[in-house]
Amino acid sequence: MTLLLGLGIIGSRSADQIVAAGHPLKTWNRTPKNRPDTVDDPVAATADADIIVSYLRDDVAVREVFNKIKNQLDDSKVFVNHATIDPDTTIWLDRQCREIGCGFLDAPFTGSRDAAAGGTLVYYVAGNPELLEKCRAFLEITSREIVYLGLPPAATVVKITTNLATACAVQALTEALEISRRHGVDPRAWHEAAKLNGCYAPVMGMKIPSLLENDFTPHFSTENMAKDTNYAIQLADSSGITADLNHLTWARLFEAEMRDATEDFSATVRQHQSSDLDLEDDVEISCSRIRVKGPDAERYLNGQVSNDVRLTEDGRIVSACLLDAKGKLQFFVQIHRENQDFIVEGPIDLVEELLARLDKYLIADDVELIDESMDETAYQTVPNETRRILDGIPRWPTELFPGILPPEAGIEQLAISYTKGCYTGQEVISRMKRAGKTNRHLVKLALDKPLIPTCSKLMLDGKEAGIITSVASHIGTGEVALGYRKRKFEEHTEFDIASPASGEIIGRATIR
Repeated sequence: MTLLLGLGIIGSRSADQIVAAGHPLKTWNRTPKNRPDTVDDPVAATADADIIVSYLRDDVAVREVFNKIKNQLDDSKVFVNHATIDPDTTIWLDRQCREIGCGFLDAPFTGSRDAAAGGTLVYYVAGNPELLEKCRAFLEITSREIVYLGLPPAATVVKITTNLATACAVQALTEALEISRRHGVDPRAWHEAAKLNGCYAPVMGMKIPSLLENDFTPHFSTENMAKDTNYAIQLADSSGITADLNHLTWARLFEAEMRDATEDFSATVRQHQSSDLDLEDDVEISCSRIRVKGPDAERYLNGQVSNDVRLTEDGRIVSACLLDAKGKLQFFVQIHRENQDFIVEGPIDLVEELLARLDKYLIADDVELIDESMDETAYQTVPNETRRILDGIPRWPTELFPGILPPEAGIEQLAISYTKGCYTGQEVISRMKRAGKTNRHLVKLALDKPLIPTCSKLMLDGKEAGIITSVASHIGTGEVALGYRKRKFEEHTEFDIASPASGEIIGRATIR
């Protein structure tokens, strides 16, 4: 008879496989389970068993239960540890069993919930090879392969370090998918591309479909992966290895464990979700810095930008647009005063173009333009990305980009003065205000699926109704986005979302 200790995700399914094979089995769990083979007393059951297998959670549980049953162990019995524990506990078990005369196999598994349910776990095994052969037929009931690795704790070390590699790979995967989707790449298309890349691993194929559905049903729980990664940190420290990635991965797993320890360890993707506390944090971004000085600086700038630069007299920072003659956006900038000079700040990567645009109309004015972008550390304080999207604030270059008309982005109050006088593009902007209509307008969206990429199209009855420009995740609100809805669809509030790669429908969007 076999006694199985621990009826978690893996242990319970392995027990089902053993029963189905017709092998006599008793099971025990710290929290009693409603199974016909469950016993209340593991000590008494150990006395009747010839094989004791442990699927217990961790080293603490293994030591505690082993100490309870060890007086019932002798040279007629074999203790097989399938739990992932630290190497010190594995060595302790090996030593305890040797002293008793009991056989011992260090045999952690790799494989998740589905593998256990199908009897296709892989066992890493360390111990006496003759004992392994004696137990092989039994181990094959719950596994598809058995890999012999030498003497204990070799199997434990391999299990811990392969779990570390898996945890790091999934951490990298969730970051890659989030970065890609914010830059307009559909994670579904990313997955197909990755299959042809050397980076591709089976764990990607396992996790991506669940991530796309926001499904964190545990195949391997966050608490268990955090535990195993902590074991890996101990292994690294004891061998003098600096394992920075190990520590970072553990920190992400720990955060996920604090949110919900029972979720699948891929729930580290939630690190990209902002909480209400996160929304309080502004961020700084680098920007270009152009000083505009001279006796004609104020008059000159007011003839170039859409807002009234005189508003900076009280120390405030004003936003403004530089437009072409058709009223289309060329640059979005912020302007403030330093003594008698004006400082124009814009996108750091467009400093040369911005300087050229300002210089183009500098003809007879007594004005000097000085590029201080490299001389000064210039930063703009902007809202946290999730807060920006929740508040519907456009930014460069996602919602504000060359060719957009400022009223379409809803920035009239922020960046346009209708009273200060002429500037390049002013006639078009004034005409649009009188007409009160734009071809498209910025909207806030709620999305029904995670990992919806920017550049996805809003569709209605097969017709393109708009586009998604920015995306973020919020713990309370869910998936949120900004985008542009075409005017002829302004009466509609729900749309299909089409992938920018395939055109397939990948979700639904609702106007918030």
